[in-house]
Amino acid sequence: MNNKLLVIARKDISEAFRSRSTYIVILVMIILTISYISGYSEHVKSLSGKQEIESYSRDFLTSLAYVLPMMFSIFVCSIFANYSVIIDKAKRNLESLMATPVNITQIWLGKSLAVTLPSLGVGITVAILSYLVMTIGFVMPKAGSFIFPDGLSIVSTFIIVPILVFAIVTIVTYIQLVVTNPRIGNFVFSGIFILLLFGINALGGLGISVSYFALVYVGVIILCAVIDYFLSRSLTKEKVLLSSKV
Repeated sequence: MNNKLLVIARKDISEAFRSRSTYIVILVMIILTISYISGYSEHVKSLSGKQEIESYSRDFLTSLAYVLPMMFSIFVCSIFANYSVIIDKAKRNLESLMATPVNITQIWLGKSLAVTLPSLGVGITVAILSYLVMTIGFVMPKAGSFIFPDGLSIVSTFIIVPILVFAIVTIVTYIQLVVTNPRIGNFVFSGIFILLLFGINALGGLGISVSYFALVYVGVIILCAVIDYFLSRSLTKEKVLLSSKV
């Protein structure tokens, strides 16, 4: 089963990396990083004293360590999702795929992996580079030291966020497989992205510690897992075929 999933995923990943849209998204993430840098630099000007600057810098970078990997990965997902299902539906490739010895659950999970794996690779890589640029280029000259992310944020980046992204992608991929207009899935991505981003910002505005962001992510994972369980029970080849023929 694992080999079948990887074969399905590998094809979609290679197609996505040939697209200019992927590199446009990377450029947008770089621009977003520059906006974070600008916001940090402006705020630091209003602070006085090394201790105050160091405290703000630590809080600022810790929040980035939790938010950027999630935000960038889901952002990239909206592009890779086009190549996982939408193009295959347009070209009738899904019908050919379903004629092979692969069941519909394997197709669903394989397509989900095709979106999740490269999105995490790009999103987390850009997030780490952004963190390093921010720390070395802008925080160290102000705070006087390199600020390492806390252990929980590292766990969040490499364990919790990947599970979160995959859980979200499976829901969106299901929608793309069974609805006549698979681009609706992209609206779902946008809605989830906005909900998570504004929800996290709202928690920060309430003074809730950023270390609780990981708990929020776990809560979303549990919710998505419950939704996936019920979706898996209703997914059939007939639904996919009918949605592709309209």
